[in-house]
Amino acid sequence: MKKIYFALFAALSILASCSDVEYDPALSQQVETVSNLVAEYQDGNRQVTLRWNNPTMAGQTGIRIIKDDKDIMDFDEVMDSYFIKKAATNVDVTYTVKARFQDIISEGQTVHFNIAYEKKKGSGMLAMLVPDDYQQSDDEASAVAWFQNNYVNAGKGIVVTPATIDELDIEQQAACWVMCDRIGIERGWQNLPGNLASNGTIEALKAFTADGGNLLLTNHATQLTVAVGRIADAYAPGIYGNGEGGQNPDIWGSQPIIGNAEGQVYDHSGHEIYYGMQFTSGLYERSIYKFIGAGVKGDHNCMWDLNAYGLAPNPNVVKAWEDLTSSHVLGTWNHVVDYCCAGIVDFDPTTTFAGRILAVGLAAYEWNIGGENACQDQLEKFTANCLSYVGTPIDKKVAMLVPDDYTSSDDEKDAVDWFEQNYVAAGKGIVITPATIDELDSEVSPMCWVMCDRIGIERGWENLPGNLASNASIEALKAFTADGGNLLLTNHATQLTVAVGRIDQAYAPGIYGNGEGGQNPDIWGSQPVIGNAEGQIYDHSQHSIYWGMEYVSGLYERPIYCFEGAGVKGDHNCMWDLNAYGLAPNPNVVKTWEDLTNSTVLGTWNHVVDYCCAGIIDFAPTTTFAGRILAVGLAAYEWNIGGTNDKQSQLERFTSNCISYLK
Repeated sequence: MKKIYFALFAALSILASCSDVEYDPALSQQVETVSNLVAEYQDGNRQVTLRWNNPTMAGQTGIRIIKDDKDIMDFDEVMDSYFIKKAATNVDVTYTVKARFQDIISEGQTVHFNIAYEKKKGSGMLAMLVPDDYQQSDDEASAVAWFQNNYVNAGKGIVVTPATIDELDIEQQAACWVMCDRIGIERGWQNLPGNLASNGTIEALKAFTADGGNLLLTNHATQLTVAVGRIADAYAPGIYGNGEGGQNPDIWGSQPIIGNAEGQVYDHSGHEIYYGMQFTSGLYERSIYKFIGAGVKGDHNCMWDLNAYGLAPNPNVVKAWEDLTSSHVLGTWNHVVDYCCAGIVDFDPTTTFAGRILAVGLAAYEWNIGGENACQDQLEKFTANCLSYVGTPIDKKVAMLVPDDYTSSDDEKDAVDWFEQNYVAAGKGIVITPATIDELDSEVSPMCWVMCDRIGIERGWENLPGNLASNASIEALKAFTADGGNLLLTNHATQLTVAVGRIDQAYAPGIYGNGEGGQNPDIWGSQPVIGNAEGQIYDHSQHSIYWGMEYVSGLYERPIYCFEGAGVKGDHNCMWDLNAYGLAPNPNVVKTWEDLTNSTVLGTWNHVVDYCCAGIIDFAPTTTFAGRILAVGLAAYEWNIGGTNDKQSQLERFTSNCISYLK
């Protein structure tokens, strides 16, 4: 790499405003200035060194450096260089260096540079920033211990304090969780403990978010939304607690359904931050997601009183707040059903603020309640969800691959329409066909849904229509999975488990249908409880692919998850007959199949209670096959039944769950 030197400009009058008022600008011409200022850096490198010559006259006491005409740094030592570890990139940057004497600041010399640089976002790594003295708080210490066990020890995260803030780097971590939960600290981000409010920490967080890094701010750290410049101080969290608290027998959590006026209710119960959690009824007026049970609660709210900002209802203060701040209120106090306050706010990236901020200020979010927390698993699941949400770079998009001629199939067309409305339109997804297969890239899309549901095509992946079976499509899918990309294969596309090499041809789906079908009055779905022999029953009814769905009893021998009601059903099974592969029961063919293929059978026909067949299979990654494959081959999974499907919401919820599971 070539080394670049940017020489100085003479002192610029536009920078005169940066001098502190304690120095008389008229005296600046009485002393020598620094000279020969240059900025040195390697081409394509963010590390920059400023070098200069100091005045020869006696009495110099230090150096003043001014960045971009506003950030002033004073040093009480005479030095001739300054190292910038992470310089701003792709923008014009100005540094001015001045000599300090006892009572005088000299005029300065100025250097400009603009580093052309392609930022590299952290690859799934996460940081956790806590105060230097985090051990002073049981809540912070408990949260750090969990993060270390689940992220640091797994090579997926680092713990940072203000003392090690230089380790926070967008090229290493995609997101940072900032945790602070303290007794006795006063309201205001400037009062955050353990150097969280220091200039070095705030500047590092500003730089991280400016580069597109995302933040999860919990408890008292939600006040950093002001410090980093995402919202004005006038809109800082106003519902604030810092007391010691006491014993409380109640269950606390989050209410994700906001509002009580008809047509103005915002239901976020299906948001991915709640993915896989138990939506519990019977505790308050509405169901809630639980965080903590009985224990010693600090009651440390640090959230937003939406009635305190003078917002004109539009049509209510939640909507007015969201429009004002480009955000979404995802949760409030568990007992609240109106619009008064915001406990969980998702601040979207904007044109002037590149990073996303998820702020969780509910007192219910507490890591140490003085004993065992009966809801600890839910608190941890919520936290993992939040970290996954903010840890996914904005440019990540789930993919959907369909045949070139997908509009020839009503089922494929309806599925694509739904995906476009819910993922593409939201900037979270892309639709790909074999004609555009080069767009399938594991660095952009962590998962790909491959959908094919056709009348008349013969069994065998080689017969898949619309160039799905072309060499280019298969090679692209192989490369995607080899790189760790995950696949959701539905309907006839389950046969691609063979094409990409995950299972042998001998184990291809054998229960196959391709007929036109006809009118059928039954309700069809998935049976998640597999088997009927004592001690050999596999219950997957709580698996996250079924999260939030209605588990309906009274239709068959066991409850089922419903996918479709009465209508014209194609009856297009493309699933596995486990009795057809010559497997010796060990102790049954489901267990034998799972051991043979490193998979889990998560669903079968709604009416089946034995081991005969597998309609939904989760093929886990292996040492030789990096990607996960979720295959859904039940005929019940059908997107167009010739009219209104009264179970459509369940089919869609199941699909979004599968996508979330794989991304």
